[in-house]
Amino acid sequence: VDQEDTDVQYDADGTPWIQICGTGVATDLRVERLEQLLSTVKALYSEKYGRDVDTEYDADGTPWKVTEGTGVPRDCRVERLEQKLAEVKQLYKQKYGEEVDQEDTD
Repeated sequence: VDQEDTDVQYDADGTPWIQICGTGVATDLRVERLEQLLSTVKALYSEKYGRDVDTEYDADGTPWKVTEGTGVPRDCRVERLEQKLAEVKQLYKQKYGEEVDQEDTD
């Protein structure tokens, strides 16, 4: 411990102690309060400028919302499902000796 450190206190055995004081408020409550303040600030911004803080706008002021998909065109997903269905039908035919789609002639 440095001699310059004025916040250091020593107990009867000569052990140095540094006192640290917290706010007395649980971290969750502080986060909750910050979220409330953020919400208030966003509302004030929206009221003053007529725009939502969480919305992106282009140069003309048109709002844009980002929508993210799977990155795989729908047709590719359907094609893959059809391939899997064909595989299952083939396995069924191998095991039972008849087509899944075959109608009963009874």
